Amino acid sequence: MRFETSRALDAIERRLTVDPLAAGGVIDLVDAARSVDLDGGRPAALLRLGQYIDALSRRLGDGNTALYAITERGAMSDTDFTSNERMVLRRWSDDGLIEMLPPGARVNARVREVAHLTGVPVISRSPLPGHPGPVYLTTGAPGNLELTLAPATGATRTHPVLQRYWRCPASDCPVLGRPPSGGAGQAPPALPSGAPICPRHGDRLIDSGPRPPAMMLAVRINSQVRARFPVTAVRPVVVGRAPDDQQGVTIGNWLDDESSRRVSRNHLRFELRDGMLLVTDVSTNGAAILARTGPTAPPREMDLNRGEPKALGEWDEVEIYPEITVGRADRPPADAPTGSAPASVMADAPTIALRLPPPR
Repeated sequence: MRFETSRALDAIERRLTVDPLAAGGVIDLVDAARSVDLDGGRPAALLRLGQYIDALSRRLGDGNTALYAITERGAMSDTDFTSNERMVLRRWSDDGLIEMLPPGARVNARVREVAHLTGVPVISRSPLPGHPGPVYLTTGAPGNLELTLAPATGATRTHPVLQRYWRCPASDCPVLGRPPSGGAGQAPPALPSGAPICPRHGDRLIDSGPRPPAMMLAVRINSQVRARFPVTAVRPVVVGRAPDDQQGVTIGNWLDDESSRRVSRNHLRFELRDGMLLVTDVSTNGAAILARTGPTAPPREMDLNRGEPKALGEWDEVEIYPEITVGRADRPPADAPTGSAPASVMADAPTIALRLPPPR
């Protein structure tokens, strides 16, 4: 059982991030680990994070989406966790996979701040009055966790502070020690008084230069994510059956004979311009925008004129062909995911491990 628990925690580890571009939700780690109502077991268990990851994957139809988990240093001495779990928390913190705040910090406030700055939805067990961005509320019976989007109270915009790269003066900072490379995103600074500081160390951050705006998009086929790709202000991205641009997004491998005839080699071009996500139909087969004003609003089909850039809202999707859409990776599709569910990170998790008392 110890081996199975370790394998499950390793699977969870691979789905933790402080890169908002990779995250589908931001969460209070300890609050999730204390979700005793999920299994009636121990007061705190890291394996419960896997149930949240699985629920988020099902909601987004995305087996690669990750959790942005936040906690404070007191969690590493919390005896409700086993000694092995406390060691795992330290490793996750040292590797920069979770955001570890100073002792006694208000984790819930930082969760809201990260969501406010980046637009990534909050995952919460209780409503968050006044929070303007998307909130997933947990629902369902024990052993069957589901996430339901609360009605949106307003549109979200990424904060101007994300237009710069930042560096913590602490050279060993695993979260903001140096700007990321390879197009990855970066954890947002904390802004307790307007000046950017490191959420881990509390030090004033050093400006490391301009950061091109970026947004993660996803191609969904039958509501399941088949490709994820970032769009930046530096370079547009073409999606199609087999784009001429080698850096384009190829989806031909997932098409049947009929859809292969209806999806052009180069079908859609996405670009970020002046903070707006624009889409242009560059195909010979046509496309449409499925516009939504919020997560619970029904989609309204709008024509997309060939060669004419069109701005997309945060809940909009572009339909290339029925059941083939492109939209924001951190926003669930209008239709509930169908077909096979993404692979579970809890496949190797022994249920009994959640119920054993911690060693004395």
